[in-house]
Amino acid sequence: MRTVIRLLAITSIAIGMLAVSGVTNAATLNSAVPKPKYVSATAGNAAVTVKWTKATGTSKYRISGYQVTATKGSWKSVKTLASSVTSVRFTGLSNSSLYRFTVATLSSKYVSTGVAVSATPKASLLGNSVLFGQPADMFLGAADQQLYAVAAGPDAVFTALTPNTCSIIGTKVHAKALGDCIIRAVAPANAFYLASVPIDRLLSIGVEPAPVVKTLLWSDEFNGLPGAEPSSNRWTADSTDGCGAPYNNCGWGNGERQYYLTTKNKQDGSNLGVLNIQATRQTNSTNYNCYFGKCEWLSGKITTYNKVGFTYGYMETRAKLAAGDGAWPAFWMLGSNIATTPWPACGELDIMEFKGSDPQITYGTVHYANSGGAHEYKGSTKDAMVDLTADYHRYGMMWKSDEITFFLDDNVVYSMRKSDSGLTRWPFGPNAQGQDPSFYVILNLAMGGQFGGSIDPTLTQSTLSVDWVRYYSIDGVGKVNAK
Repeated sequence: MRTVIRLLAITSIAIGMLAVSGVTNAATLNSAVPKPKYVSATAGNAAVTVKWTKATGTSKYRISGYQVTATKGSWKSVKTLASSVTSVRFTGLSNSSLYRFTVATLSSKYVSTGVAVSATPKASLLGNSVLFGQPADMFLGAADQQLYAVAAGPDAVFTALTPNTCSIIGTKVHAKALGDCIIRAVAPANAFYLASVPIDRLLSIGVEPAPVVKTLLWSDEFNGLPGAEPSSNRWTADSTDGCGAPYNNCGWGNGERQYYLTTKNKQDGSNLGVLNIQATRQTNSTNYNCYFGKCEWLSGKITTYNKVGFTYGYMETRAKLAAGDGAWPAFWMLGSNIATTPWPACGELDIMEFKGSDPQITYGTVHYANSGGAHEYKGSTKDAMVDLTADYHRYGMMWKSDEITFFLDDNVVYSMRKSDSGLTRWPFGPNAQGQDPSFYVILNLAMGGQFGGSIDPTLTQSTLSVDWVRYYSIDGVGKVNAK
């Protein structure tokens, strides 16, 4: 009888140890055995990873391993691990349920007091994204504009990053002052979705202009047959790398890396009617030599030189710009008198210049000779807040005898008055004899050079796509010249 009582007592003590330590009764609980340190539990999707720092053994209690017990209600799972292990992962757990994890040190037949932590597995959050439409530009005093965004998870929230210029009222933007308004859309996180990457959009707030009468005087819609070059009645294709007559301007004066060919300017024959000026990387087997050796790129350039010129008015193109670091598409004009009045005295009007390395930025620049005959230029940039290589945009210039203004989608990029040049006469207005200037149009895709910058070594081709070029008189001012 005494033996039975003694066995019952021993069994009760063992069960009590199990309840306290959270480990099995395979080893004897000994509080003198060093415990593991810095125990933590990290929850994942239907899983928890338990980590700890190794216990420091003693001469009497050498560390032989670790025992990790996971419990939830009556469920239990025990893992016995080697002394070199400091983490273990429990899988197949129920999400949103609380689990307790107890880590104890093993030393031969003994086990330390357990160190317990808790964690709740949870499903991984879904990725989120938001599609934010481009808001339209506004006039000061106009009605608030509705904003639209579609998110994978929770509805997008709009914020004005330029609160002095605009504000958000619900899901509408309110114009407060003249200038650029930047709006951010982000879909917030919730129990199922991560927060989206913020998307910023730009709209310009301006003063409603006085109405003007625009009369179309000249255009090219590029509606030719598939593969056809642009009309020779309107355009001439430049060729070579600029060296030799009639250009005598190796690298086109900017250290450019392309060789122009007439065959790189092709109409696509589509319903839209598009001119594609394509640049393609060449290999060492190319038949074309450039000023620096074997040509690296072949591309295209067309001009209206000696075909048609323009005086004052509004010049505009609709184009999708060429992508890739080093791509340098441009829509610009030079004085038709360049043969007798060399650059920069003839004047240059860069309606659009673009670097593939800055795909949201367009440049508008005026070049001329100062009173000493040296080159000067003035201009600015416009951040479209969208990739200008992804879709078509309009690039225009309002040209008056005493003022030049460049536009991106009707938004001012830069404006310069004659008085800003410090010249009594500038090449963009009447000369001393009262004769008005004439300028010709250029479309080209350069590669590299001083403006284009380093070319992406993985880039093999890039394309400037032009929907149309149109020229208008404004309130009766503007004319097309035979040459």
